[in-house]
Amino acid sequence: MISIKNFDKKKLYYIAAGAILLCCLATRLWRLDTLPSGIHFDEAGMAYDAWCLSQYGVDRYLTSWPVYLNNFGGGQSVLYAYLCAGLFKLFGYSIWLVRLPAVVFSLLTVLYGMKIARKLYPEEYLPALATGVLLTVCPYLVLIGRLGLDCFLTLGASTVFLYYFICAINSKKYRYYVIAGITGGLLLYTYILNYIILPVFLVLALLFAIRWKRFSLSRWIAMAIPMGVLAFPLILTQLVNIFGWEEIHLGVFTCIRLISYRTSEFKGFQLQFLKDLVYDMFIYSDFEYCSIPDTPTLYYTTIPLFVIGLLSSFRGLFLTVKNGKPDYKSFVYIWFFIVFFLFCTVSPNGYRICGIYYCVVMIAVEGFCCILSFCRNRLHGKASLILSGAVPVLFACIYLVCFVRFGTYYYLGAYTRDYYPLNHFHITVTEAVEFIREHPQYGPKETQLAEPPIHLALSTLDSPYDLQLLDPQELYVQDYFHCSCLGEIEPDCNYIVRDIYPEYADKLRAAGFTEINYGNYSLFYMEN
Repeated sequence: MISIKNFDKKKLYYIAAGAILLCCLATRLWRLDTLPSGIHFDEAGMAYDAWCLSQYGVDRYLTSWPVYLNNFGGGQSVLYAYLCAGLFKLFGYSIWLVRLPAVVFSLLTVLYGMKIARKLYPEEYLPALATGVLLTVCPYLVLIGRLGLDCFLTLGASTVFLYYFICAINSKKYRYYVIAGITGGLLLYTYILNYIILPVFLVLALLFAIRWKRFSLSRWIAMAIPMGVLAFPLILTQLVNIFGWEEIHLGVFTCIRLISYRTSEFKGFQLQFLKDLVYDMFIYSDFEYCSIPDTPTLYYTTIPLFVIGLLSSFRGLFLTVKNGKPDYKSFVYIWFFIVFFLFCTVSPNGYRICGIYYCVVMIAVEGFCCILSFCRNRLHGKASLILSGAVPVLFACIYLVCFVRFGTYYYLGAYTRDYYPLNHFHITVTEAVEFIREHPQYGPKETQLAEPPIHLALSTLDSPYDLQLLDPQELYVQDYFHCSCLGEIEPDCNYIVRDIYPEYADKLRAAGFTEINYGNYSLFYMEN
C-alpha cells in the first residue's frame, strides 16, 4: 500500500519533472529561427536535400532516397534530413522547421535521461531531477538543441536507446528488446561513428549480462533482428564504397557511392587528442555555435562533481564484475568510456563528441549523489540533517545563477553582436531572388553574391532536376546567379550584398546603384 507521504513525493516529482521539460522546451524554441543567425553550411545542405526529398523523392544529386547523404562529397547521416522532409511535406519549408528535430531530440534527451536516472536510483527522486536540470541548463546542451546538424541527433537517440536497453536487461521482457533493437538501429542513422560505438557497446554489455546471469539468446535475437534490418542498408553502403561497387537499390532506397570516401581519420591513441577531448568536454570546443568563450560547456561546478562520480564509476564497475551483482549504471559508464577512448584516436571537436554528454551528466549526478550520501551517512545529528538539505539547494542556486548569466548573454543580443557572422554560417536571399525573377528587365543580368551555392539553392527552392548540381564544388549559375564572390563593380550586373560588407555596399551606392534593403542584406541594381 502506498502511503500518503510517498504519494506526495511522487506527485511533486512529476510536477517538477514537467516544469523541467517545459523549461527545456522554452530554452530551445525561443528565437529558434533567428538564433544562431544565419544557416550553417551543413545545415543548409541537409535542408535542401530534405526539401528535394519531400517534393521529388530524390536528393540534390538526383539520388532516390539515399540511406546516407553525399552532401558536399564527404557524406552526412540521413535521419535528420528524413525528419525534415516529413515536416516540409506537411508544412512547407522554414528555418524554424529545419531546426525543430534538434529541439525534439533535445527534449527526448531530457525526458529519457530522467527516466534512466529513475531506473538507476529507484529509491530517490532527486537524482532524476538533477539529471533533468543539468541537461536543460548547461550551455553546450542548449546550443546543440537549437541547430540542424545531423550528428546532434546522436545525443537524444543514444539516450533513448540506453533507456530501452537497460529496461530490456532489467525486465527480461521481449518488447523492450525489440524496442532497443529499433532505437539502436535508428541510432546508426544519426552519425557514422556510431557504426563503431554501438557494436563495441553491445559486445561489452553482452559480457556484463552473461556475468550477471541475465543473458537470454532468444531475447538478444529479438533485439538483433530489427537492429540488423535497419543496419543492413548502411552495411551495404560501406561495402559499395570500400570495394568500389556500383550503387545498390533496395526498392526506392539507394546505397550510394560517396564522392569522397573518408577512411584515414583514425590516428591511433594520441595524447593531444586526449587533452583536446577533456578541454572540449568541459571548457570550450573552438566552435562558437557549440560553446561560448568564457562560458564553460557544462559550467565549472560540474567538473568536481564529474571527478567524484568518475571515481565512483570505477569502483562500481569493479564491484559488479567481482560480485556478479547487476548494476545498470555500468551501461552508462561503458558508453562513456567507449566514446571517450574513441576520441583519443580520432580528432575530437564540439559537434563530434555530442554523444558523450548524457553519460558525462550522469557521472556528474553520481558525484552529486556521493556527496549527499556522505552528508547523510558519515555525518551525525544536526550537521547531517542540515547539509543533506542544504547541498541540493546550494547546487540548484549555483546552476540557476550560471544559467541566468548565460541565458542573458545568449538570448538578449550580446552573443549575436560578438559573434556575427558565425564561422560557416551564411544567409538565404529569397526576397532578392523573387524580385529579380518578378522583374524580367533585371533577370538577364548576371547577379553576384557572396553566399555559397547551396544557400542560393535554399533561397530559390528550385527543382534539383533544373539545377543539376552534380558537382558539390561547382558555382551555381541558374538564372545568371554567380555565387561565392563579389567581383569588380560593373554597371550591367546586379549585386546581393550582406550587411557584413558595408564598404562594398557604399561603393555600389556611390556608383549610382538602386538599393533594396531586406534587413541583413541588400539588393543593388542599375536602373535601365
